[in-house]
Amino acid sequence: MAQSQKPKFTLYHGWSSSASRKVRLTLGEKGLAYDGRVIDLRSFQHHTPWFKKLNPSAIVPCLVLENGKILVESNLINEYLDEAFPNPPLMPEDPIDRHEVRRWSKYVDDVCLPAVQKPNWSKSMEPIAKKWSDKELQEHLDAIPSQERRDLWLRMARNPFKPEEIEKALDVLQDMCMKIEAYLKKSGGPWLFGERYTLADINVAPYVFRFEEERPGKLAPLTRDWWARVQQRPGFKAGEIGGYMFDVKRGIDEAMPEPKE
Repeated sequence: MAQSQKPKFTLYHGWSSSASRKVRLTLGEKGLAYDGRVIDLRSFQHHTPWFKKLNPSAIVPCLVLENGKILVESNLINEYLDEAFPNPPLMPEDPIDRHEVRRWSKYVDDVCLPAVQKPNWSKSMEPIAKKWSDKELQEHLDAIPSQERRDLWLRMARNPFKPEEIEKALDVLQDMCMKIEAYLKKSGGPWLFGERYTLADINVAPYVFRFEEERPGKLAPLTRDWWARVQQRPGFKAGEIGGYMFDVKRGIDEAMPEPKE
């Protein structure tokens, strides 16, 4: 891991958020210090007007630079960090492999994120949403800028995910793990793209963590060894990924006070 540097970053993040975890892992791998501001997702701090001034999409993470510039979208934040602080490098040297890392990261966001939301939100958000009155539900929906996420909240509040839907979502994560196995066979390891640990390894790590929580002991041999190596990295330990419900509670306990308008 790189020797610790001390830029004045402010990271607005959720402990249990997969996207936030990706950025914390990258900051940890780079040895970059930051001022962490915990957003309580269960009390919907990310939907409040003050937070939407930082990120109109009302999602975490959000990284504020020393010059006041605001970065959003975890994959793009991670690429910025790798370009701005190139030691250690987290992208392959070969342009084709760099393209493949980006394609992999897009797959994680497009396919794995929607899948992991089903078991995650069923555990942490559904118990809250199903208690809302129709008026309370509408107030919460009105604060969400994305129609896709409004639909998801409406679904949880009035028609929660069934057990078989959650199992299908976990099947998606299992398929993700088999893709990791295929990458490792092709590259020869120890990482997805060979000798260099990259953003491909980092961006999928939170999803492997959750899969292991939900279906322990199901990783194929190469992936199991890769996962053990990931967890031993100082950058992984600096990223502070805990059990999902432990991190949900930590998000409640450590939530930042909302700034005065």
